[in-house]
Amino acid sequence: MRDETPVLIVGAGLAGLSTAVFLGIHGVPSVVVERHPGLSTQPKARGQIPTTMEALATAGIADRFTHAAPPGGERSVIVIAETVTGPVLKDLVLEMPDFSRLSPAMFAAASQERAERILTDKAAELGADIRFSTELVSFRQDDETVIAELRDIATGKRRTITARYLIGADGHKGAIRDMAAIPVHGRRSSRPGRTMFLQFEADLDVALQGEAFGLFYLQNPALPTRAATVVTTDYPGRYVLAAPFEPGDDPDAEQLVDVVRTACGVPDLDVKILEIAWSSSGEHLTRVADSFQAGRVLLAGDAAHLMPPTGGQGGNTAVMDGYHLAWKLAAVLSGTAGPGLLASHDAERRPYADALAEQQYANLIQRQSPHLRDGTEAEILDPAVGLFGYICPSGAFVPEDGDQPSLFENPVTPSGRPGSRAPHVRLARGGTPVSTRDLFGSAFVLLTAGGRHWTGAVEQAVHRLGVALDLHVIGDDAGLADVDGLFLAAYGITEAGAVLVRPDGVIAWRSRGAGEPGNLERALRHVLDRIIP
Repeated sequence: MRDETPVLIVGAGLAGLSTAVFLGIHGVPSVVVERHPGLSTQPKARGQIPTTMEALATAGIADRFTHAAPPGGERSVIVIAETVTGPVLKDLVLEMPDFSRLSPAMFAAASQERAERILTDKAAELGADIRFSTELVSFRQDDETVIAELRDIATGKRRTITARYLIGADGHKGAIRDMAAIPVHGRRSSRPGRTMFLQFEADLDVALQGEAFGLFYLQNPALPTRAATVVTTDYPGRYVLAAPFEPGDDPDAEQLVDVVRTACGVPDLDVKILEIAWSSSGEHLTRVADSFQAGRVLLAGDAAHLMPPTGGQGGNTAVMDGYHLAWKLAAVLSGTAGPGLLASHDAERRPYADALAEQQYANLIQRQSPHLRDGTEAEILDPAVGLFGYICPSGAFVPEDGDQPSLFENPVTPSGRPGSRAPHVRLARGGTPVSTRDLFGSAFVLLTAGGRHWTGAVEQAVHRLGVALDLHVIGDDAGLADVDGLFLAAYGITEAGAVLVRPDGVIAWRSRGAGEPGNLERALRHVLDRIIP
């Protein structure tokens, strides 16, 4: 029997499920296959940054993530310390900047365990067919399709499925990247190791100081590997200790209790071991694919980029991979865009993955493994710059003349350049607060303060290209008031100018002044890989 689907997604983790959700909001169904019998029961990554919450809001599920946090989960203890009970070497919460001027969204503290369930429910609601205990055995591709062979792990039955595109979201141990013959690069360890994830119960309320969430980066020579991480879970009194171990080093139950007591700094702590899981990234400390695309195969999440967890960006980047990729796939599948649009997935996301992997590695050195410092590590960026200031060096946008900017800018003083994040500007509609960021997610958007000049250009582009394009006029008499008077400066245009923003909130093109109305259509053709007459 042969199935057919526009998109086959391999892997039901954060990357695969997010891609299915965001494809769904653009009207594209998908088949998601996962070799495990169900979703993960490990807490794994926790936390969603404002940019991720903005993306989730476009799918209508941001509130579900907020509510999935433990009670009081907005309050937290995040420290670098010798043990869970101290002494504290550095309090990272005290260094957390206020991002309210950069995003209308707040942080959320949902665990990966709960996040995946929210995404699964939403993906299914939007038409995704999610199949557990199903593995991809092989695939081949031609100019039109990907033909994949799947195997039901429970029965051994095999079936073929034909897709227009295949998304490799099968994690850092996945096989699709290798099947597609995509090399990798990154930092390697001198000794391959394993990481133990130990769930345990204990009374550590004294360390939490009444807060609901705790993350403790430990630097302690008394630990077997000098470093470990202890993090709270969704269940009060239950914790996860993550620690690297050498291959073949398998501590017994008594030794594990001693490790927990050492990590917690309480020699006589009453500890109940619940579950042990092991993970190995082999010799890789960081690993990024040399390309995120091979023909009709595209990579997302840990299959594309592996990085240390220090900084919490692995899971967030996995979600955002799906967000930035889905609208492009939808446009190509609908015929609105040419296939060249998909080349921008690699051009835009891989440089960011490279930079982020280096940031996470630098955080690893600062927070847990200072012995790895050798002068080659990156300088740690201001969090606001790293999270909001990325500028794509190339991709699906119309570049402007002038020097190529660096990969990052200060988002507090945005340039408005094509390839950068469209800035958050506070607006109001009938007295109700609105952000420019709230206007993005489902269609292209043209922002301007001079509506009459651009109305005809928008109508022409929609008629000739069949593209979804919304016009928003910002001004006190236009329905969207500029609360702080910052819109024109933030986007670098005059009152007669306009800015074209992609469905994923990235600036695609701008006209600083009135310009020619036909320039809007030409810009869209450039972005969408359509023939420019």
